Amino acid sequence: MLRKVSTLSIAAALVAGVLLAAPASAAVSNGSTCTTLNKTTKVSGFTYKCVAAVKSTVTLDGTKTTIFLPASSLKVKNSKRYYLAVDCITESAAYTKTAKEIAALQTSTAKAVADLDAQIVAQGTASQGVQSQIDLLTKENAALELKVKEQTDLIPVAQKEADSLTLKIAGVQKQVDDFTVILNDSKAKLATLKADTVNATKNATAISKLSTAITQLSTSITSLKTSNSQSKIQLQSVNGSISKYNSSIMQLKSTIKKNLGSIESAKKIDGNVTSLTKTREITLANFENAKSALAQTLNSRNLLCSAGL
Repeated sequence: MLRKVSTLSIAAALVAGVLLAAPASAAVSNGSTCTTLNKTTKVSGFTYKCVAAVKSTVTLDGTKTTIFLPASSLKVKNSKRYYLAVDCITESAAYTKTAKEIAALQTSTAKAVADLDAQIVAQGTASQGVQSQIDLLTKENAALELKVKEQTDLIPVAQKEADSLTLKIAGVQKQVDDFTVILNDSKAKLATLKADTVNATKNATAISKLSTAITQLSTSITSLKTSNSQSKIQLQSVNGSISKYNSSIMQLKSTIKKNLGSIESAKKIDGNVTSLTKTREITLANFENAKSALAQTLNSRNLLCSAGL
């Protein structure tokens, strides 16, 4: 948030603080050298912190003044370890933040003003086609509502098909499971008969029948699995269609809502350029106020970071 600071109030507070400070406590002030970063000390109620800072010169009330500004680290050119008032550090951070906000605000303000100018120019002619625009959007919404109904009606049909396929898949899978149990049992019996070499001749007919049954069961299981795979693909397609219908309905409703908003906006068009002009003036005034606040924050920072305070 951009903030305003009373320069006179800050100056008064600083002067009062300096005048009230005892001479013995004046050893530490803005710009006093220090050795341990982040070390803090208090002087007459004011807190100072050892930070990386850069010495600079500014003009305050027409007078060149030495100030010390916090640096990100000692790697910054010409930075050294100095004691700075915590208020100085805080106000410096506030100024940096505000300056960035002003840059963004300047861009958004320029865009907003350009948009308003375009609206002001177009406002006069816009009202002439209001009713035709409303009629057109109303007609479009009626057609869209019909499409929504069509898509909505398709969903129960598709869902019924999906439910039927789901039951079919479950039924076929049960057949596969049952046949697999019989197949495994038949294979076990066949293995037992083949192992009985003593009764090979006696078991020949049974072995032949079991072998044929096993072949038929294997073929049936393969056929059922193929059928189920096709049903699963079909189910996936049907579910995809349901998702597509729902997505289409959402898009159609979104367009309808947008059109309704446009209709309401069109109804409100009355060619009131004065309102747009007032908005333009307020937008520019807000930006100027923000710039003024930035200047005050800068002045406040320079005061709070002045050498010796």
